[in-house]
Amino acid sequence: MEDFSELLKEAIEGGDGLEEAMRKAAARAAKEAIESLLRSEVSALLGYGKHDPAGRNSGDSRNGTYQRTLQTSLGPITIDVPRDRNGEYTPMAIPRYSRRTDLVASTVLKLYSSGMTDEEMRLAISSIYEASCSRSTISAITDAVAEDVRRFSSRPLPGRLFALFLDSTYVPLRRGAVEKEAVNIAMGVTDEGIPGVTDEGIPLVVGYSITPSESAEAYAELLEGFRARGLERVEVAVTDGLPGVDEAVSRSFPGARRQRCFVHLLRNVCSKVRAGDRAQVADDFMAIARQDGPEEGRAALEAFVAKWRPKYPRLAVWSERAEHVLTFYEFPAGLRRLVYTNNRVESFNKQLKRMLKKQIQFVTEEALEKRIVSMFLHYNEAIGRRRVRCWREIVDYYDAR
Repeated sequence: MEDFSELLKEAIEGGDGLEEAMRKAAARAAKEAIESLLRSEVSALLGYGKHDPAGRNSGDSRNGTYQRTLQTSLGPITIDVPRDRNGEYTPMAIPRYSRRTDLVASTVLKLYSSGMTDEEMRLAISSIYEASCSRSTISAITDAVAEDVRRFSSRPLPGRLFALFLDSTYVPLRRGAVEKEAVNIAMGVTDEGIPGVTDEGIPLVVGYSITPSESAEAYAELLEGFRARGLERVEVAVTDGLPGVDEAVSRSFPGARRQRCFVHLLRNVCSKVRAGDRAQVADDFMAIARQDGPEEGRAALEAFVAKWRPKYPRLAVWSERAEHVLTFYEFPAGLRRLVYTNNRVESFNKQLKRMLKKQIQFVTEEALEKRIVSMFLHYNEAIGRRRVRCWREIVDYYDAR
């Protein structure tokens, strides 16, 4: 299910005025949610999900869809309505001969824009079905809303990723009391195409976990889960230097090179100097990443330490802690900009937090998962399908090996 704000942004960028853009975005969101409800109704009627072996020789099965156009306050919405072979399925959300249902559109939008807790979903669905909906049907539909979360967390992964970026962001979550908890996110860049699924050089959200705080143990569990789902090799993992994360990466993907995010390093360095020196210190430090090769990069690091150590002795540690700082120089010049920071996942996390602020807090972990997974799916299926600029260099990198 696509994120409403992205649908709205897409309509505005297409040249529509704000009111028209809101109408179009709302209509698309309503269409997706209504079709999801109808598919859930069919599953409840048949007693098994799509592609479930339990449906063999059951006496009834799915039989494609037909289209119905509903005239709503959002304009006409064309819905793909499923049907069964025995003709026993009658849509409850959209009565068989109904051609207008403002109630459905407005309620589905409420469902879509809510925090999607179980109680809120039940209230929204009940306002669609009124007294005619059985408790088992409501249960089947609410279970289906969570199906995206289960599919996302269990889907097969590519066998290889060129780059894996790890970072966390904090979101208010209620567990009795409200506290901020870590959403640990892994993003990757594919190094080879998956026929019919993706191309080379595609960024994607690989997976996530929700934990009380960011920790090496949380990332270790996440990475092991990736291995169980088919990810066998990572060329380089970019992290913020959290203690223990490098070891977790090495255990799950022994061949992966490690790169400390240069932006995180810069923040660390600038926190140790006076405000008046930060601009020059930052410029000198970032110059380390703008050299022609590893030898020049190492020389620039030593020059940086030599220049600033007399004034700030604590910076001398960088002459001894160069491990995983200059790893990006081991790659061709065209790939270094991609892997010397984890700005890709940090940028995504900022967008995530901006969207989640509207919710203020999530009353359950399940509600939080439903919301963030919808954003992950939108990224992977829309925004993320744009290749990174250096995708050809990724292909050339493997061709040359």
